[in-house]
This record gives sequence, C-alpha cells and structure tokens, in this order.
Amino acid sequence: MKSVYWHQGMLLQPQHFQLSELHQQFRLEPWLAAGMPHFWGVGELTLSEASIDNRVIEIRSARLLFPDRSYTEYPGNAVVAARTFDPAWLDEGRPLVVHVALERLARDANNVTVASTADARLHAATRYATLQSAEDVGDLYSDHPPAPVRTLTYVLRIVFEHELDDLADHETIPIAHIIRDGDRLRFADDFVPPCYALSGSRDLKNRVACIRDELAGRARRLQQYKCPREMRHVEFDTNYMVFLLALRSLNRFGSQLFHLTEYDRLHPWMIYGALRQLVGELSVFSERFDMLGETSDARGGLPPYDHRDINGCFSRAHTLISHLLDEIAIGPEYVAAFEPDGTQQLAQLPSEVFDARHLFYLTIHSESDPDTLAQRFLNGGRVAAANEMPQLIALALPGVDLTRLPCAPQGLPRRSHAQYFRIEQTGRQWDAIKRDGLLSLRWLDAPDDLHAELIVVRQS
Repeated sequence: MKSVYWHQGMLLQPQHFQLSELHQQFRLEPWLAAGMPHFWGVGELTLSEASIDNRVIEIRSARLLFPDRSYTEYPGNAVVAARTFDPAWLDEGRPLVVHVALERLARDANNVTVASTADARLHAATRYATLQSAEDVGDLYSDHPPAPVRTLTYVLRIVFEHELDDLADHETIPIAHIIRDGDRLRFADDFVPPCYALSGSRDLKNRVACIRDELAGRARRLQQYKCPREMRHVEFDTNYMVFLLALRSLNRFGSQLFHLTEYDRLHPWMIYGALRQLVGELSVFSERFDMLGETSDARGGLPPYDHRDINGCFSRAHTLISHLLDEIAIGPEYVAAFEPDGTQQLAQLPSEVFDARHLFYLTIHSESDPDTLAQRFLNGGRVAAANEMPQLIALALPGVDLTRLPCAPQGLPRRSHAQYFRIEQTGRQWDAIKRDGLLSLRWLDAPDDLHAELIVVRQS
C-alpha cells in the first residue's frame, strides 16, 4: 500500500483521505500479525431463542471481529436483518450452520449504498450503508455549534453454510448450529463459535470453569497429604511424596485457572495453552499418557488449537484432564466427623456411598499411647446405627464389627497418634447403618481429646 504524496497546492479529493486511512491500517499490519494468533471471531453474541420456532434467525446483540480486522458492534456501527430459513435445509443428522457475512472492501467498485431510510440500510448490497440525511455531531474540542456529518454503517448479513460458495468476496464468521430436537428446532448447546475472547461463548466459559472447579476439588482432597505438625514426630512415609508432588501441580495450575477465568476478555488460545501445560504436568503421574496426552500407541492426545473447532479442543482437554486426575486423586470419597451429642457422638453418611464399590474406615485420634488407645476402644467402645445404640447398651451387645489395621489404609495419609479400623460390611448392625445412615459412637471412658472420623474410600 503506497502512501499519499501530500504537497502544497494539491486539490483535496475524498480519495486522498481514503488512501491515507488505508495506509495507516497497512502500517499496523506487521504488529497485528505478530500479536495474538487467531484474533478474530465473536466477542459477545445474543441470539433470539424464541424466534427459532418461527423459522427465523435474529441477532439481539453482537460484537464481531472479522478476519480482515473489521470490528463491528450491533447495535452500534453495524446493522443486520433477521433471516428466515427452511427446515428442509437441515440434512439428516447434520446441523444447519449459521454465519454472519461482511462484504470485503472492493478496490475497484463502490462500497457504499446511500439509503433513503434507516430500515433500507438492512438490505444494502454493499459493505457500507449511509443515509441521505446527515446527523448533527457536536464539536468535541470547543463550544462551536454541531455540524452535519454523514457516517458509515457496516452491513452484516445472516447466511447459511450452503450459501458460502457464492460469497467468496465476503468475510464470514460461524455463529450457531441449528439442530432437530424431536419435533422442534433449537440451537446446539455444544457449539462454540470462533471467539477472540472468552466472553464470546457462555458454554466455553462454563466448560473452563468446570475444569477449574474440578481441579480445585481434587486439590482439596489432597490437602490432607501435606505434612502437618504432628507428622514431624513420626517417620515420613515416602509413598506420600507422589501425592505432595501432585498437590503442588494442582495448586499451581488451579490458582492459574482461577486467575485466567476472572477476566473474560482473554483469548481461548491462551486458556488452551494453560490446559496443555496442565496435561503435560499431570502426565508425570500417569503410566498411560505422555506429555501431549497421547497413549503408547500414539492414540488420543490433545490436538493443536483449532479456532474453528474450539469446542472439540476444550472437550478433549476436559476429558483427558479428568482421566489424569482420576489416576492421582486416590483420597477418600467422603469424610464425616463424629460430633458430640450428649453421651454419644454422631456422624451422618449420605445414602449414595452405601454400595459395593466403597470401603468404610473409622479413625480415632488422641494424644494417648496408640496401642493403649486402640485396645481401650475395642474393649469399651462401639459403633452402630444411632437408632440401634440404646438397645445395644441395654443388652450389653457389641456394635458393628471393627478390624484394627496396623497402619493407614492405602490412599489415606498417616497421622501420628491415630488408629484405623475397617468397618466390616456384614451382619445385622451394618444393615441397620445402611438403612439409616446416621452412626453413633459410644465410649464411656473415652479420652477428652478424642477425635473420630468415618472415611469412605472407593475400591481400586
């Protein structure tokens, strides 16, 4: 793009200013090209859900950045007409893809339609439209009276996938998929348009937030594998090192994802890069996946970022991260602390944990001698369903069967001054616990500093 030769005595024409503006855009091209990749798409979009029933596509609001770097806002500097469609255009099993099109700037033809009314601009066949009458614009730098100025408005069009072959001179952005849902039509929930910011898709924001929250939840489950003060008094179990390293990775990337999702103007490419890093780090704890998420037979893995298939990229990342988290988060499924209630302590378990996939453990903690503590509890304590405990006390009957364990069960952290018991899932007392879910711990001569918990672990 050549620059205008400005000189004394030249007769100014519109072309001088048009070329000058284009040259300024041309000068910025190297900086824009070296910046954020894939910087085009949807920044904000609201479609009318109700209009689908009337076979109409209507845009309520939009911020769109086209591949040629034309930035449009509706309402604002653009107009767009609603568009009807024929349900017969939906192929069997395939969605109808909706695009927004903007005609490219033509260097050898007129690019502006002069419309007689505001509504007439909607049907202009050019890139821009303007009105015959000018609007008054105030002087931003003085108190001079307003002056009439005619402005340009981008003319956007709603088009469909099968029409793109006839629109080679247009820039287009896919914005929605229409699918059949029984007897009605609706927008597909799993479609994510090309976005230059996370704000361009609510579904994308929700998916990233889901990954973030899943990461944070697994990190909380591994918090117990930190080295608390009491563990300094016993030999450190090196088997816990893998959990500490996993917790470090989860905390690092969890806090990063919280930071990234607090600002919805970040590009999805940046978020995806963080997820690829997360997969690489979590693969350290997996025998099945390498740093790219591929298995030993080169299957699976995370694809490179695809701006036209953002949902496919993030969906694959979510699935892979969930698999990797399942391989390292071996902690308990559920923990319920016994709370004092008169002469007993009570703990409530949800009904969904009572299935064959889970094992149940009781842990008691006190500063007393561990062996003495365990023996005293087995001799004088009992655990049973809360509604069964009074009868057991009256008849001097034992509660549910407990088996003392020599150390913490696999997957649970070892604590000093703690004793572990496996709750045997057999007998009448266990059946009563499953029915009620409310457990009672009764121990008349229990230490004053007794702390007891029920721990539910999924069988490996």
